[in-house]
Amino acid sequence: SFTGVTCDHTGRHVTSIDLTNFNLSGTLSPSFSYLRFLQNFSVAANQLSGPIPTELAALSALRYLNLSNNVFGGSFPSQLSQLKNLRVIDLYNNNMTGDLPVSVTELPNLRHLHLGGNFFSGQIPSSYGRWEHLEYLAVSGNELSGKIPPEIGNLTMLKQLYIGYYNSFEDGLPPEMGNLSELVRFDAANCMLSGEIPPEIGKLQKLDTLFLQVNALSGSLTPELGTLKSLKSMDLSNNMLTGEIPQSFADLKNLTLLNLFRNKLHGQIPEFIGELPELQVLQLWENNFTGSIPQTLGSNRKLQLLDLSSNKLTGNLPPDMCSGNTLQTLIALGNFLFGPIPEALGKCESLNRIRMGENFLNGSIPKGLFELPNLTQVELQNNYLTGEFSVTDSPISVNLGQISLSNNQLSGALPASIGNFSGVQKLLLDGNKFSGRIPAEIGKLQQLSKMDFSHNKLSGPVAPEISKCKLLTFVDLSRNELSGEIPTEI
Repeated sequence: SFTGVTCDHTGRHVTSIDLTNFNLSGTLSPSFSYLRFLQNFSVAANQLSGPIPTELAALSALRYLNLSNNVFGGSFPSQLSQLKNLRVIDLYNNNMTGDLPVSVTELPNLRHLHLGGNFFSGQIPSSYGRWEHLEYLAVSGNELSGKIPPEIGNLTMLKQLYIGYYNSFEDGLPPEMGNLSELVRFDAANCMLSGEIPPEIGKLQKLDTLFLQVNALSGSLTPELGTLKSLKSMDLSNNMLTGEIPQSFADLKNLTLLNLFRNKLHGQIPEFIGELPELQVLQLWENNFTGSIPQTLGSNRKLQLLDLSSNKLTGNLPPDMCSGNTLQTLIALGNFLFGPIPEALGKCESLNRIRMGENFLNGSIPKGLFELPNLTQVELQNNYLTGEFSVTDSPISVNLGQISLSNNQLSGALPASIGNFSGVQKLLLDGNKFSGRIPAEIGKLQQLSKMDFSHNKLSGPVAPEISKCKLLTFVDLSRNELSGEIPTEI
């Protein structure tokens, strides 16, 4: 027997060849066409180039053809339309050119067609609505243009449709898309769609993923989107959508990801957003949302990423954002939030990044925040925080690389335990009321590149240990009460 070669029960006829990832190069030999009993043929993930041999049309028993992740070029050979048993064609990630092949519409049993990641141009043929059994269609990542044909709505068995990325379509989504009753995944991101989201999309009751981000879609969020009861991921970010989040979204009980950032949405973030039981990712940044943040956000114990930055939000931060110890990223910079940072965040061991700068937050920094084991970034600058920069002798994550506490009302002495921040690269404490000496332990910060302690009340000599921070490129100690000479070591 040969690796990658399978024969039938008689041992006389080759029925399957799988040479996936065999480090093959050169062209594909036409001699494969002599294997008349071949049903499955894969040479995926190699470095094969040149045209696809037209001789493959002789493989009348072929059901599965995978040529993906190679360097095949030229146009798709129309002769392959003779392979009436073909169920799968995968040409993903090659260098194919010309129009999308119309000849493939003559393959009545086709279930899976992946033409993505090539250089096909022209329009999606209207004849692509012919297949009765097609379940998977991908033409994403090409150079397609023109209008999306309404005939696509005839593919009533289709489960996955990918048409975005690098394509540049005219107009928007045809309302006939609502006829794709079996559709589970629809990705039309980044392909210059315009117009409104058709309400007919709400008919896709099996849809679990809707990606329409990075387009020029306008109008309001159609309330019919709230009828997509199976929806788990909805990304409508980077468009020109207006209006408010519809009340109907309260019915999206399976939603895990909601991305609406970089639009022109306004109004309040509805309270029900905080009660979506499966929500893990909520990104609403760069809109015009006002009012307070739903106080129940995170109480589902599943929230992982929350980004509400660059809105006009007021009020307090929700107390239970990390109730399930799953929160990794918390960003709400550039709002009008006030009140304290919830004390519970000091116990949020999952937390990776906290960016709450440019608000009106007051009170002290939650105890234990800097000791969190997964923390990499703390930005609390430009608030009204008070109290001390309290750091215990507990171990500090070596991945904590950035601390910005600039322009607050923090006071007291800088602790000797500041030397425990072994991985910190930027330490910005300027514009506070810190007093006392610069601790000698600052010399332990071997990764430090930027240090700003300006505009404080620090006194005593400049710590010569600063010279041990070999990676420093920026030091600002101005506007303090420091005395003595600049150490020669510096």
